[in-house]
Amino acid sequence: MVNMLPTETEKLAKIQHEILVLGEIVLETNQQILDALKECQPCKIDEISKIKKQERYSKIDEIDDNIIKFFALYTPEARDLRQLIAFLKMTNEFDRIANSCNSFIRDFPRALSDDVDKDFILEYAIPLQKTSISALKSALKLIELDDKEQVEEEYKNVVVEEGKNDELYQIIEKNLLKKININLTLSQDYQDIMQALRRLEKVADRALSIASLMHYAKLGGTITKA
Repeated sequence: MVNMLPTETEKLAKIQHEILVLGEIVLETNQQILDALKECQPCKIDEISKIKKQERYSKIDEIDDNIIKFFALYTPEARDLRQLIAFLKMTNEFDRIANSCNSFIRDFPRALSDDVDKDFILEYAIPLQKTSISALKSALKLIELDDKEQVEEEYKNVVVEEGKNDELYQIIEKNLLKKININLTLSQDYQDIMQALRRLEKVADRALSIASLMHYAKLGGTITKA
């Protein structure tokens, strides 16, 4: 933050802090989902508090408003300008993660009828969610990092975890389709489960989008499409 006035520095730090708070909220919800899956009690998932839309929108509006005011009052250096642009886009990514989590919390327990193979589903759902959380944690670390080597390392971690996540979902999809072919009477149940698990897969996608934005903010270049 070269030649930045103290007030300017403080305001940028405040925006960064609020972004981290928003990120920690969605991370905590994902961790609660994983804990319920690991306890082999998917019914507990619908007891998890959803990330309330109105509170989320208020937080996002506050962050976006602070960024716009920053642009109006100051002339940030190139690196800080990139970071502010990244933050402005990231609020939307966190909102999409929250929507995915809320949809999963609502839909997954409903899809698990007594007749479906719960152990089989959890065998794949747990590692799927683990990779989403790992990707999201590394993406959040990138917000505070400044060292270029560390930025590159954490960004690569997100890419790797998102790749694992994609592969796991493809395996889940393939095996659930086999289940449907074996027992057509449960086809709707398994399709609903597949759709719910797709929500968890989307969390890792959004984590990669956040990581790409922070990679751009810290190192420059172009924003990689996730």
